[in-house]
Amino acid sequence: MTDPFLAFVTDALNLMHPRFAAAHGTAYAPDEAEEPPAARKVRERSFVMEFYHEFRRMWDQAEPVRRGLGHVLIQADPDAGARVPDLLFWKLGERGAPDERLGAMSFAFLSNPNAVSADQSLLAKLRDKPGYPRAVSVVIGRHANLLTEGLPHTDGVVTVFFDTEKWQVSA
Repeated sequence: MTDPFLAFVTDALNLMHPRFAAAHGTAYAPDEAEEPPAARKVRERSFVMEFYHEFRRMWDQAEPVRRGLGHVLIQADPDAGARVPDLLFWKLGERGAPDERLGAMSFAFLSNPNAVSADQSLLAKLRDKPGYPRAVSVVIGRHANLLTEGLPHTDGVVTVFFDTEKWQVSA
């Protein structure tokens, strides 16, 4: 059975509009890929914002509740440390229960392998402490540019490939 959080993330990604996510000309040149990971988050920003927009549209339609996730929101976490992934998901506590960490998510371009690796390492750490049960790395790029080994991956982190040619999540 598919994890409802992962299905929700996939559906929100597939609803993104290419015009708002700046689909054209967003890959990194080889010399740019050598920059430190913190410097590369500028190009991913439009994808993060468009994903957030689709998340909020689905949230307004009570999709997380319908899928059994409860009331889900994105917010900061003071226990996460100085470097955090792009989005941290929380499940609101109900009937006196405390809020719970639900998932951590990062976006990085396939054309920037150092950023993908750094994000996946960070997500793996956040699974253990402070304890995000779901860690999702969204790798953005063209299917034609995938290496023969496939997508980069780290234990404990779900890697989702967003194909900019088909404009959808690709297996």
